[in-house]
Amino acid sequence: MSAGSSAPSRWLFGPIPDLFLGCGLAYMVIFLILCMAGPELRTVAPLALIPLFSLFTSSPHYGATLLRVYERREERRAYAIFAVWLTVALAGMFLWGLQSALVGSWILTVYLTWSPWHYSGQNYGITMMFLRRRGIPTDDRLQRLLYTSFLLSFLLTFFALHGQDPVTSYAPQGISGEVFQLRPLGISGPWLDFGMSITGLAYAGVILTLALQLLRRAPARDLIPVGLLIGMQALWFSAPALSRHWGLLGGLEPFSVEHAGYAFVWIATGHAIQYLWITAYYARTSGRADSNARFYLKALLAGVSLWTLPALLFAPGLLGQLPYDAGLGVLVASMVNLHHFILDGAIWKLRDGRIASILIRSVEAPAGPDARRHVLAWGLIGAGGILSVVVTVTFVVEDEWGFRRAFQRGDLARAEKAVERLVWVGHDSPEYHFKLGREHAKDGDFTSARTRIDQSLALQPTFKSLVLSARLHEADRNWQAAADDYTHALTLDPLPATVNYRAGLTWLEVGDVVRARPYLRNAVRLAPNNPKFLEALGRAQGAITDAPSG
Repeated sequence: MSAGSSAPSRWLFGPIPDLFLGCGLAYMVIFLILCMAGPELRTVAPLALIPLFSLFTSSPHYGATLLRVYERREERRAYAIFAVWLTVALAGMFLWGLQSALVGSWILTVYLTWSPWHYSGQNYGITMMFLRRRGIPTDDRLQRLLYTSFLLSFLLTFFALHGQDPVTSYAPQGISGEVFQLRPLGISGPWLDFGMSITGLAYAGVILTLALQLLRRAPARDLIPVGLLIGMQALWFSAPALSRHWGLLGGLEPFSVEHAGYAFVWIATGHAIQYLWITAYYARTSGRADSNARFYLKALLAGVSLWTLPALLFAPGLLGQLPYDAGLGVLVASMVNLHHFILDGAIWKLRDGRIASILIRSVEAPAGPDARRHVLAWGLIGAGGILSVVVTVTFVVEDEWGFRRAFQRGDLARAEKAVERLVWVGHDSPEYHFKLGREHAKDGDFTSARTRIDQSLALQPTFKSLVLSARLHEADRNWQAAADDYTHALTLDPLPATVNYRAGLTWLEVGDVVRARPYLRNAVRLAPNNPKFLEALGRAQGAITDAPSG
């Protein structure tokens, strides 16, 4: 793309790139594909490959904000409160979250709640930009209507996110046996139904009124970008929130609860591309970049470093203890996004004369000091960015092909090699070691199984790893260690009847009838018709009855 000059008052790069990248037409094509061929698309682009895809879309959109704030001295000074002090505060919150699952969960909740508003605010700003570039009158009434439409769309998502039943868990196991998860406000059923209904009706009314107002002010052809942006906002948030709440259109993948996470990946991608589209134009026109390719490369290196280096630095074995897939990745994502939201809200305001002159009136600014003078700084950023790209690509390749697919075809040697490489790039996981340990146990190689299970437990004690560890201890007739592992596992998940039964039996073998009895009673309560459970409970009760008094 190159900044268009034939009609700068109407388009940034031209009608086709602006409509597809900035106004969401490309996302609407993906939306139709999801509706018609969702399973096929998930086969071609599974969730496992999303980090690789995001590397070249989402990462540079974060980097574009970093360039805008930190690349020039005058910008760093102008936004010092946000660029320095709030950044330091967020870094402190990140360190606190690593030590407290509760704090990490609240950080995650703030991020998830703010995220749809950030997306909505960007759509609103771009909509206002197109209206003004076309000279369409935007009095206070029209602005209020337009703003209200995006606000109501966000509120629908807010209600859906903060209903009574929490539905989003982001870490299978957190510190001290807790989990990083959404902490919803818990809006009760009747109030939630009322809020969704009133907000949905108000949203429909505002959209209709807004459409009539716009058509009175400009011909429909001039309103195509605005219509696409309002429609994209509805497809991103309003329609999915309403349809999932009322159980409508569940057969279409973008509206299904089961595939909501996958659908949102494409929304996030659309948002990132939209952000790169407008920031690339701003960078070229303001003299901050001499080419779109150069701007993209710098944004990619800065953005991927921001995402990858903290996760690498605080991986187990370095400065951290929490594995990437057990919460570290979620916490990094939350903090990176919150930092982005804060900076973005400070730097992109159309009422700022400098920004309005470029985004609305296409006035080219003289080139400022060239960032290429900062050879050392960009050398460090370049090195960090290249390292981060290598880490990300290695993670995706080794996780998907090196481990998962090799494991499926029974190639344990390749899976073992993949785990070694994943450890080196900060993506060790208790799940890898558990799966390998389980396969070694099936093959009768209990020594290798023990090694892998111990590695899994050292990273993060999970229910299934503790149960497998207990079974291995049983095979060695180490009853005390088996009983301890079963007991620990049941603090994480107290419901499996068989595990309660095994815990009771191992405590009986240890000779601690008092500790055995509650687990056997739980097993009978959970599976009252199982004769083995009843017989073991009878033995425990008889042992207590026969014990000498005093």
